[in-house]
Amino acid sequence: MESATNNIKSLLDRSDYEIYPDFLNFYIDSYWLDQKLEELYPAQSFKGLIPTLSPSIQSESEKEVVWNRILPLKNTSSICTILMCPDDCDFSCTLIVAEIYNTGKQIHWKKIGIDKTKEWEPNKIGSTVEWLNKIAPYKFYTEDYIKMLDNFRSQF
Repeated sequence: MESATNNIKSLLDRSDYEIYPDFLNFYIDSYWLDQKLEELYPAQSFKGLIPTLSPSIQSESEKEVVWNRILPLKNTSSICTILMCPDDCDFSCTLIVAEIYNTGKQIHWKKIGIDKTKEWEPNKIGSTVEWLNKIAPYKFYTEDYIKMLDNFRSQF
């Protein structure tokens, strides 16, 4: 019996920077994901990163990689970018990735890390990752996860 221990939503968040508009962000349990990462890793400047599901992402090929990986097929996994720098809104700057596994009933973010891939090909993203061991895995009910994705998708 699987049990979901986390709640995920996409809610409107105020940008940490005056030059950027408010945006949909990952709200997990009772916190914003970028703020939780900042709390756990204060020297890394994670606060203010925005979801790669945002319509702000510049490259069509990068957008395609994100949407192809964010919800893997049942009983498969993928490594997907989930957060990016709001300056460039592409894969060229800080990228946070998650190893995502779909059990059918649940979506697991098994681990989260910083992408360290050197190649500039969007499909190579996630091939080299520095995993962040201070953040626990997440488990979400598939229905809640799909609602969150649909909320992002509605921005396009």
